[in-house]
Amino acid sequence: MKRLRTYLFLLFPLLLCLAACGNKGKLDEGDCAGVVTFSNIPKEFSLLDENLQKEYAIHVTLKNLTTEKEYSIHLNQKNDFKKTVSLHPGKYSVRVSASLDSLVHLQVKATEEIVTFDRGVEANVIVIPENAEEFSNYWMQTHPQAEILTADKFSRLIQVNRKIMTIKDIVTELDLSDMDKVLEGAQKTTLTDNERGVSITLLNTMSTPQPLSKCEVVSLSVTKNTVVFPDGVTLGLAPDKVCHKQTGLYGEPTRFEGMYLFGWGLDETKAIYWDPISNDQITIEFSPSGDSITRITYEILATK
Repeated sequence: MKRLRTYLFLLFPLLLCLAACGNKGKLDEGDCAGVVTFSNIPKEFSLLDENLQKEYAIHVTLKNLTTEKEYSIHLNQKNDFKKTVSLHPGKYSVRVSASLDSLVHLQVKATEEIVTFDRGVEANVIVIPENAEEFSNYWMQTHPQAEILTADKFSRLIQVNRKIMTIKDIVTELDLSDMDKVLEGAQKTTLTDNERGVSITLLNTMSTPQPLSKCEVVSLSVTKNTVVFPDGVTLGLAPDKVCHKQTGLYGEPTRFEGMYLFGWGLDETKAIYWDPISNDQITIEFSPSGDSITRITYEILATK
């Protein structure tokens, strides 16, 4: 009996997989033609770095309301955000989502929740931006200014809301609720503005207790595309565009941490830049796939 339970335990995941796979349909298995399209793409989409444009994708799931079979369609730059399908006749529910939400900030929706596929009539499944105006305003705000494009990477300059400022000045741009907190002498604390994807670490450089408003920003970490760094570096760029020895915007890193051969999905990889003059440090983190930059951290007077 114990051995039987063991066999059943091992067999159960396989049965679940077979059931799930059996519910997945092929896009050419029927005789009713249809076109799935992402329309009305904002013109500001072309302002995105080419790596973000390449990696951004729309995921569409069509579910036959009778058979409950699901059909997955991926729209991206490679297929010009358009895909032809051929399905069995019937009514299909439509679900959509977009990748890289925290980096691209372009949400989507289907124009119809239910689409009918009939013989002899081409069905149209249309996906459109849900926040087109917000997206356009956002990318106009984050488009790099000339001053940040020519700034040195260790200048401590950043661009936020089209304004150039030093890292210590970002406090006034963030929605931080604990600024009345008091730190003991030489104490640190980290505050986060989740909406902007920005975390800052503040240090009380005095020996006596001080409110956060009088403490120094010693670290800035960004996980959303709300801050532009020198040379126009933002999240979503391809690692080679920034960290390549000959052609990268920041050149060869001082050192790497994590997997040297990134892209295997086994570990996080970080490129570290250290400035011997200021003792500042920039840490650039890559996605497990190695396709893009996912976090940038600037540390002032870092501990090497």
